[in-house]
Amino acid sequence: MNRDVDSLLEALDTLWNNFNNCRALFPYMGEDAVGATSGSTGDYYKAQGLDISFVFNRGITLAEIKKINQIGHWINQNFVIRLCALLESYNILSETIKIEFSLHGAEHINIVRRLRDCFAHSSGRFNPTNDKHLKTMKLMKEHLPILGTEYTDWPLPIDTVLKPLYDGCVNYAKQKMNRV
Repeated sequence: MNRDVDSLLEALDTLWNNFNNCRALFPYMGEDAVGATSGSTGDYYKAQGLDISFVFNRGITLAEIKKINQIGHWINQNFVIRLCALLESYNILSETIKIEFSLHGAEHINIVRRLRDCFAHSSGRFNPTNDKHLKTMKLMKEHLPILGTEYTDWPLPIDTVLKPLYDGCVNYAKQKMNRV
């Protein structure tokens, strides 16, 4: 591999690790946690050695759970924006660089680019009346293991959406940079 590839892979690895560690501190919390005075990171993070316990001064409220989950979703959206920006900085994609759909991971790059546009240039909420949003959601359903048919927001779980998108982008970038 050339130095640019090594540099990009190191930057992508740092991005993933920082994001993953951040999310371990703001894990998704179900509504069944209302009233809890403690909690911990999910099994996904524990399997990576990130076993973090949380203690609340009093029983957590539904409003606080929603706030924690909103922060987590915002972090997820920002990961997509940063991932896309990093790929752009290494000329993997841009407004003028077309996605090479013959390369493995091209659909993941396409989804990341589309999601970034939504997150960085609008409210970031899924709009079922927006044709671009509908196309992006269709691509997500075709290429990622997301469940359900109706969404009020973008499904961005780390294990079934963001990690596969990240892995696809890494594979695509390796192929693209080794061809140059």
